[in-house]
Amino acid sequence: MEAGMSTRKFHLLLLLLCALTTAVVYGQAKQNQPDKAVGNIKKDEVSDAISKASENNPESIYFVEQLALARAVQAVPMLERKFVHTQDVIDKAHIASALVRLGDKDDAYWEFLVKQATLAVESDAPDFMNLDPQAETSAGPSPEFTAWANARKLDVQEAGGDAMYRLPGRIMLLSSTGDRRAIPLLRQGLLSPNHQIEYSAALGLAELQDKDSIPFILQACKIAPEAVAPAIAESLVYFDDPEAQKAVDTYVPKERARILREGKAAGKNSPF
Repeated sequence: MEAGMSTRKFHLLLLLLCALTTAVVYGQAKQNQPDKAVGNIKKDEVSDAISKASENNPESIYFVEQLALARAVQAVPMLERKFVHTQDVIDKAHIASALVRLGDKDDAYWEFLVKQATLAVESDAPDFMNLDPQAETSAGPSPEFTAWANARKLDVQEAGGDAMYRLPGRIMLLSSTGDRRAIPLLRQGLLSPNHQIEYSAALGLAELQDKDSIPFILQACKIAPEAVAPAIAESLVYFDDPEAQKAVDTYVPKERARILREGKAAGKNSPF
């Protein structure tokens, strides 16, 4: 299946979504790695990272993620305090995700992530982008999204930022924990009228390597608009399953599929 112009534009938007909301989550450490820092900080830099992560500014979240990647469990007390005092919802979700990844047993952090992801999958907002193949441009806001926002007396651009970035980001922060309790919620996300959420949910299921979810992802690809199905199908690259790989060949442009498969062969075994 060759990608049309609208498909390329939609895919570029989804890549931007990943970059803006979850870039610092990608490359999550696996538990069987050697006992050394696996993020961008080394073991002798952890103390400095803890100090920078404890600061009250947006840049501190980068160091929160690096501490999680490095499995720096000594950062847990600081992160617990930071979670209490942080007001920004997305920053708070990053902290909660880091605490779950670091093995914190307080259910409050997992429950916070679930609550935020639930708001995303239960949102009835349509796509911000215009996916009508007859439209002169795919740039948003789409007529459907404008009508949806106006009916709720919401600022269209602010609501668009939620639909394109912030809500899908909550899905990815839940998925990045590697906790399989997220699977039912991610499957629900595959039914979202917002295809950015649908895409994020498919990536999350691939991250969790839930092969039982492959039929749900395949169904999502079948009913998705032509501009969207290739992006959703990219999640199937990471499953060692013949049906999943067949769907990749059906939906994902050949060159894009080749790049993803080469990455997987080189050791990138999950989308995060």
